[in-house]
Amino acid sequence: MLYRYLDAVERLRKEGIDVGLVNKPTLNVIDEEAIKKHESSPFVVVVESLAQKTSLGSRLGSHLLDRKLTPKYRMMGAVKEGCGGLYEQINAQGLGPDDIVLSKRHSVVLEQSG
Repeated sequence: MLYRYLDAVERLRKEGIDVGLVNKPTLNVIDEEAIKKHESSPFVVVVESLAQKTSLGSRLGSHLLDRKLTPKYRMMGAVKEGCGGLYEQINAQGLGPDDIVLSKRHSVVLEQSG
């Protein structure tokens, strides 16, 4: 999945959109410094191939709220039953690079209309 995210980040940077990428496959150890950086980000998007409602994105959101940090936040993850790791499933779940780019573009519009 990481190469898909990197592809989306590189596309957005070519468009002049300032975007970063954090590869954090697990929250078994909480990085307090990184969590605080999320708060200062204009928008945080967690993209993962696992179930959107019960995995990394929901845990990160909970950790942010526990610390009373409230950046604009979105999770993208599997929402349909199936094998999330297959190429066809990633795009069917709306988790391909094009979907990530569209999500970030939408967040930029929201930031500008703020």
